[in-house]
Amino acid sequence: MTNSSTINEFIKKTKEALAISEHDPRLGVRGFEFDNSTSEKDCVLVIGLNLAGDEEDAKNEEDIRTYLYSLKKSIKSKYAYNKYYKPIYELMNDIFDNDAKWHWCNKSWNILSKEIEHSKDKNVIHEEYLNHQNRKVSIYIGDMFYYHETSSKKLPLKKSISYPQYCKEMLELHIESLIEADKNIKFVYINNSQVSQWLCDSDIKTFTVFGDRKIPVFFGRMLSGGIDSFSRLRLVNEIKDYLNKLESKIE
Repeated sequence: MTNSSTINEFIKKTKEALAISEHDPRLGVRGFEFDNSTSEKDCVLVIGLNLAGDEEDAKNEEDIRTYLYSLKKSIKSKYAYNKYYKPIYELMNDIFDNDAKWHWCNKSWNILSKEIEHSKDKNVIHEEYLNHQNRKVSIYIGDMFYYHETSSKKLPLKKSISYPQYCKEMLELHIESLIEADKNIKFVYINNSQVSQWLCDSDIKTFTVFGDRKIPVFFGRMLSGGIDSFSRLRLVNEIKDYLNKLESKIE
């Protein structure tokens, strides 16, 4: 789990970039969440635009655990398979041959069970946990804005902000947080066309190496928005080929 100072950095940057008040009821409270597991280091980072939902979802984020990737009012049995997250999960498991998992599977069950003790689906979550805990690659989900708004067109963007620069800084903050937690980032996937455009900053490309740490970043659109089978297979093969070439160089 992120510590409070790191969480505040993500929320602070969100507040600086949006035309909102200090106490906007849609503002997120948790920021980017990740575990501090020392055994599970390999990971991927998936970045979207912003949190979905409204004021009620923002309150639930504060009162109820939401990192199990449920957009429901409480954790449901299909928490890892809703419209937004299922395509991410499936893509990463195609890339890593069914060896990818959500990062919360790195927690000890004693800790996780206490955090979800009020969930009606605790047994289902436990089964999911047991089925995934030994997988090697953790999936972390981040956003450019920790602000609850389902319609991206209604996101209260400031006209005075350079969003290409902002997105680069926010991506760097996500990457550095994981690296400081001793994670090995295999690659980043940008799961939003607007964020991809901002990060490409007028260039048209599907891939780059980002920052001083040369982290591989693949640009794309939101997977849940629909991607044809040909484009999806091409994306899987592109990422697999890159990772295989990288491993060959290391050997």
